[in-house]
Amino acid sequence: MESSSPTVEQIAAAGHRRRRDADRLKKSSAELRELVLSALREGRLKPTRVAEASGWTGAHVRKMAREAGIEPDERYRERAERLRKAQEPADA
Repeated sequence: MESSSPTVEQIAAAGHRRRRDADRLKKSSAELRELVLSALREGRLKPTRVAEASGWTGAHVRKMAREAGIEPDERYRERAERLRKAQEPADA
């Protein structure tokens, strides 16, 4: 950026770029969300692979999936339950 004082036009142009970029991010995030949820519904790709490819964390993808009514694969649920029981104290 120049060392001279910014003009109103420069500020307005920068504001326009920020809004434009925010709109693009919102649109691309919505498109990515739909692709991720569609892939999870189809079940052909592993959820961890879908999360990795999306750039979102596994936790974020799981949260989106649950909010969209997509429950975990039954095999995962059974495995998670076995692991939970194995970690419980013996006297519990």
